[in-house]
Amino acid sequence: MNYKFIVFEGIDGSGKTTQSKMLSNKIKGVYTYEPTEGDIGKVIRGALSGKRAYRKETLALLFAADRMEHVPIIKEMLKNKHVVCDRYLYSSMVYQSIQGVELDFIININKFSIRPDVLIFLDVDIEESINRMGKRDKEIFENREMLELVSKKYYEIIKNKVFEPKYGYIIIDTSKKTIEDVHNEIIENLRDKGIL
Repeated sequence: MNYKFIVFEGIDGSGKTTQSKMLSNKIKGVYTYEPTEGDIGKVIRGALSGKRAYRKETLALLFAADRMEHVPIIKEMLKNKHVVCDRYLYSSMVYQSIQGVELDFIININKFSIRPDVLIFLDVDIEESINRMGKRDKEIFENREMLELVSKKYYEIIKNKVFEPKYGYIIIDTSKKTIEDVHNEIIENLRDKGIL
């Protein structure tokens, strides 16, 4: 069987983690995410929480290094199961480029990355995103101004087909839909593309 590599992206509060886990369970796949829980991923999480500051290029390199360790694991998992990833290279392209890192630099340091079969982009209204995040401890990118920039940059990356997935994109607005409705829409779209 030809197992698929499915990536979820979207701004915080869009439902990426919930939906990627639900899809992984539904298709009996493997759920994974970035940054990982590896040593480099832990350094990144410290930076995102504001506990440690790095130059923007250093942070981009850290994400690439974490991914360098992650990609061989993804390749190995794809031998036996579908792999569903919560954030991937697209997050680096979006978040690092809005910080002023050149997109070509980001792509170049991630040229080892494997192309996903499909990117599922979960869109959400900024107000809804903020409501969903509630009072949890916010990371450095989780404020209204940054969320708007991130959303705009995702659409720019998708429109320009940067690192386009094999089967293209699925875009779903999750703002006024139930978790189950979004899940069903994802399944329907994946079937329409012949992925499931």
